[in-house]
Amino acid sequence: MDVNGIEWYGYLASLTVFISLTMTSIIKLRIFNFIGCIIFAHYGLLVGSLPVAIANFSIAFINLYFLYQIYRTKEQFNLVVAEVSSAYYQHFISCNQSDITKQVDLQLLQQVNTSFYMLRDNNIAGILAGNQDSHGELTLLVDYVIPKYRDYKLGDYYYNQHPHFLKEKGINVLRMDASDAEHQKYLQKMGFVPQQINGKQSYKKIL
Repeated sequence: MDVNGIEWYGYLASLTVFISLTMTSIIKLRIFNFIGCIIFAHYGLLVGSLPVAIANFSIAFINLYFLYQIYRTKEQFNLVVAEVSSAYYQHFISCNQSDITKQVDLQLLQQVNTSFYMLRDNNIAGILAGNQDSHGELTLLVDYVIPKYRDYKLGDYYYNQHPHFLKEKGINVLRMDASDAEHQKYLQKMGFVPQQINGKQSYKKIL
């Protein structure tokens, strides 16, 4: 690699570390930071700077350690009925309004007949809210998780590994519309099947 190539390699390392710091998900932050550190460490070796290489290899190891801790830790999950009119529920909506309104109009959210807090280690990690019919089909208007917990664990736990949490609430079918590409990707990852209904992209999952 020539001098210019090595310099651009260093810029790539810096950019990757910078991108990692913009991640709201702690797992994505750790992964991108790990990649950036490995590139930086290699860059340090290429330019003959052992301190740079050692420091970044050490940070990369720290990232691996914390990723390992995240994935090995046994967490507790629960689903608790939430009263839409309660002060805390309204507070949660208000604090996360900018994100939640990307999924649903707040006025519609106030009219739902079914709403749950998603708990993770007894912390409120997000909400599920929608309208449930007499046949046990829940049309979700909101499936919102705060940035700290956006690692797919909640959705995978409730939708795939332990659907009994929802079945115990009388729910056997989930349906949700999604126009946002990222949201569509998430729903498909959770096992929802895409369907076209009245020209809208809808997703359905049988529990």
